[in-house]
Amino acid sequence: MSEKRIAFVTSDLRSGGSERSASELTFALGEDFDRIFYFIFDSTKEVSYKINAELIDLKYPATTSIVKKVLNTFGRAAGIRKAVKKNGIDTVAAFTPIANRALRYSRAKCRKIASCRGFDDLMLHPGDYHKCISSGCEILFNSAEAMNYYTALYPSDKEMCYTIENLIDCDRIREKASEPLEPKIDEFYKTHKTITTVASLSRYKGHWELLKSFALLKKNVPDAGLVLVGHMGEYEETLKRTAAESEFADDIIFAGYSDNPFKFIARSDVYALSSISEGFPNALAEAMCCGTVCVSVVCRTGPRELLFNDDIDRKVDDIIIGENGIAVPAFDGVIDFDLSNYDQKHISYAKALEIALTNKELRKTLSANAVKRAEKNDKRNIRQTYLEYFGAVK
Repeated sequence: MSEKRIAFVTSDLRSGGSERSASELTFALGEDFDRIFYFIFDSTKEVSYKINAELIDLKYPATTSIVKKVLNTFGRAAGIRKAVKKNGIDTVAAFTPIANRALRYSRAKCRKIASCRGFDDLMLHPGDYHKCISSGCEILFNSAEAMNYYTALYPSDKEMCYTIENLIDCDRIREKASEPLEPKIDEFYKTHKTITTVASLSRYKGHWELLKSFALLKKNVPDAGLVLVGHMGEYEETLKRTAAESEFADDIIFAGYSDNPFKFIARSDVYALSSISEGFPNALAEAMCCGTVCVSVVCRTGPRELLFNDDIDRKVDDIIIGENGIAVPAFDGVIDFDLSNYDQKHISYAKALEIALTNKELRKTLSANAVKRAEKNDKRNIRQTYLEYFGAVK
């Protein structure tokens, strides 16, 4: 029997849900592939995620020059093609739009899989995914809603599209969740009804919307506290300044990046997701795995599948107590850091947070249901689906 060899591709291993998903797969699939490779374009960047793979740096780092960006694309494509040939790789799976583009141009003689892992990019650039298919790539989606959106635009591409939700490692999450917090933050959790969110501080995560709803929440729940775990992103400094200038500055903590966000989530009364756009929200599934009650906006893709047990047609016009969490309408996504400038959606989100923080019986029910939903994505249950898709069933 010939060896099975697969490569995953992202720009780097610095941050991001797509990068984390790819890194998780290298561990989950390690026993069933003879060799796993991981291609990146720049090894000089900070590394946040470990991999169980042979790392290959193609050495085409990001640039601001338009000319160099074009040259980078073709340089990366050639690098993929050469690495595939040299290492006898059967399958290459790209996990970010930049990696998709390089794979599309690579002409590598192997099975090529591009990925769609964020709805915002799909909505803005659907033609790029169609071009991937035209060049011989398949498209792997992590959200059924995203795949439905795409195949409605390009029905003839449906046979080249497939959906598998992200894999999580529930045992590892729960083990990490038991690790202690530093004393100062631990004391914060003990003295507040605490809301935690985990995400890069970028525009797609809508943290300014969460800050507005938190300010409204404080009027009715004075001992509420907010912890934001994550770093980087174009709005990091603005968010920190907005929080510091608010009257609730002492009740908001920016914990920065942590390689173990689960110890924060597990000690929380509520996990909050305020994203403007998602693909499949890893952090929401991981919060469910921890048994933490979730209050989530229902942005275009992702949260419905988790909150409503895959009922992706559920309408959310107001607060809905879902099977596995509390759902509220998506924010408009208009960038505005004025906490006094809020609308009905911020009021609804604040009310949903209040319900989750103050209704112990509801929290108990939602917590138990959330754990069951998260198990669907545990590696023991979804790993086989990935193995079958990647053709590694022995």
